[in-house]
Amino acid sequence: MKQALLWLFGLEEYQLEEPAVKAGIAASLVLAAACIAVFIVLLAKKRLRLRACGRKVWDRTRLILQGTWAVLTNSFMVGWFKGAIYQGKLKYLCTPGLNCYSCPGAWGACPIGALQAVLDEFDAKSSWRDPETGFYVKTPSYYIAFYVIGFIMIIGALCGRLVCGILCPFGWVQELLYKIPVKKLRVSRDPERIKLYKNPALAKLALGLDRVLRYFKYAFLIVMVVCLPLFYEASPWFCKYVCPSGMLLGGIPLMSLNKGLAESAGSLTALKLSILGFTAVLSIFLYRPFCRYICPLGAIYSLFNPISLYRYGIDDSSCKRGKGCSACRNACPMGIDPVKAPNSLECIRCGTCAATCPHKAIHAGFKLKTAEGTAIRTRRSKQQ
Repeated sequence: MKQALLWLFGLEEYQLEEPAVKAGIAASLVLAAACIAVFIVLLAKKRLRLRACGRKVWDRTRLILQGTWAVLTNSFMVGWFKGAIYQGKLKYLCTPGLNCYSCPGAWGACPIGALQAVLDEFDAKSSWRDPETGFYVKTPSYYIAFYVIGFIMIIGALCGRLVCGILCPFGWVQELLYKIPVKKLRVSRDPERIKLYKNPALAKLALGLDRVLRYFKYAFLIVMVVCLPLFYEASPWFCKYVCPSGMLLGGIPLMSLNKGLAESAGSLTALKLSILGFTAVLSIFLYRPFCRYICPLGAIYSLFNPISLYRYGIDDSSCKRGKGCSACRNACPMGIDPVKAPNSLECIRCGTCAATCPHKAIHAGFKLKTAEGTAIRTRRSKQQ
């Protein structure tokens, strides 16, 4: 039993005598058991069946699911008690969502962080110091993170952006902020509703700007996650200069628990705090801005949405769009028309549309057929 605990928690035998370690191990086991119990209860009560829940019940269920997963994946309480990062064997494994490696409670690694860690390997012999700036420029070694790439591809091929809607801790934080009752920055996609706005032209401009900004996450992926580390300098560019999730889950807790780190904080920390603050404030008014415009992991998963095994589909025989129903389009928090494109790249598969549809015409799962065996449409349609 002792050896199993030492292996699981990545500790030395002498550390088991420390009170903080004993308390941390006990708290970790209790939290893990509680989280597993929550998952079992949700399954037993069939609270994961989208079309049977209704929107209000499903919204609460999803928040519970997201929160439970966030707690479970960050339940290394020894790290929280001691202000240290988990260094055990489980840290070699990636978690599906954007969960920072440096979080004191994190059991696993973030896929983007793990990918950048491998790309961060550099050739010391060919690295050099810039005489003008004084910065040491590390020449990349061009190592490829086959394990991380394979992990992301497996998750993407299995469920696409379902991870974004169900299992991402930073997505959960954004959703909680969006729950704050203030007027939201949301423009309807329904052409008839847009005509009723005081300024339809401004509404159309906002929709166009939103459409363009959604491509930025692919730019962050290509430029900051891949190209800069590979072709300019071996450095975790996105994690180091942008990622607000890393600052929230890793930077702030570690600085709070270690005075030395807080005292050494400089301009880079100020930049990351500013990005986090801006994202947090914007999340109060706009649904998941980081997921919409910045997240490189979401950008990768989105490419698998049209081909993943877990998919969304429309039962056209039950859908009443032709009779004027647009409940799913108006309910979608990401501004997608599920009837037109049930597996859009922008869909985070939160299940809101399926839970909202009054005719139960939206299906989600691995086998998309009606009770009668009729196939359900999963591809883009011209239907409005």
